[in-house]
Amino acid sequence: MSVWLIAAGLLAGLGCWLVVGELIPAGPSLRAAIDRLDSGGGVQDAVSAPIRLGRRLAAAMPWLPVPVKDLRLLGQDHGSWLASKVGLGFAGVALMPVACELMALSGGPPPLTISAGGTLALGAAMFCVPDLVTRVRARQKRADFRHALTSYLDLVALERGAGAAPTEALEAAAEVGYGWAFERISAALGRARKAGAAPWEGLASLADEIGITELGDLAEIAGVAGEEGGRILATLHARAESMRAEALAATRAQAGARSTTMVLPIALLAGGFLVLLIFPDFYRLFG
Repeated sequence: MSVWLIAAGLLAGLGCWLVVGELIPAGPSLRAAIDRLDSGGGVQDAVSAPIRLGRRLAAAMPWLPVPVKDLRLLGQDHGSWLASKVGLGFAGVALMPVACELMALSGGPPPLTISAGGTLALGAAMFCVPDLVTRVRARQKRADFRHALTSYLDLVALERGAGAAPTEALEAAAEVGYGWAFERISAALGRARKAGAAPWEGLASLADEIGITELGDLAEIAGVAGEEGGRILATLHARAESMRAEALAATRAQAGARSTTMVLPIALLAGGFLVLLIFPDFYRLFG
């Protein structure tokens, strides 16, 4: 199994070389300067190494699927996300030779085909771990955003009922609420105001950026009221009620799925308990 040790050493050396190459200060880059200006500086310097590595990987492998909307919703950079995928993949590939060598020292080395297949399978599984984690976290964040959006619809309806214009109602409702979802909505309205665009255009842009269709519906409703002068109070209340009904149905479905998945552990527990009860009798009978 010396071949596997050599392969593990080569992979470890390659990883160290990549890390050292990224940590050594490079020459001035126009792209990095523009990115620091866009992000406000400070944080960009602290994470520049993994982001640079991820961007190089994205340029070298443009065919890799990147969940852009999920990463924007979570506030992650796609460069560091790609770097984490590749790092975990290399870790999975390097772990299998070490495990095979430990098995060889214990007395029984596995066949070469099993070792090679296990190495590829573990590397591929570790490479896909960030996709699964990002998908699960983004699903939860979208559910939280939809709950906050329901309250935001009610606040906009209250502002409209008090006689506020559509633009004033959208901005005032965003300032009343609190939480990360209201902060994202307020930031989108602020960007639209600075750009001289309508606030519903900012909401539509945010909905397309993070993949929240319900926010896009609110932008369309507010756009109709702002451009055509339509009455949207009843529409806002109806949309809020429908979102609450959808959230309640999703919660009940999730609870039902969890109840269904609990049947198997309970059945195994009951089976084990029965085995413990009847084992002494069978032992006395056949022993």
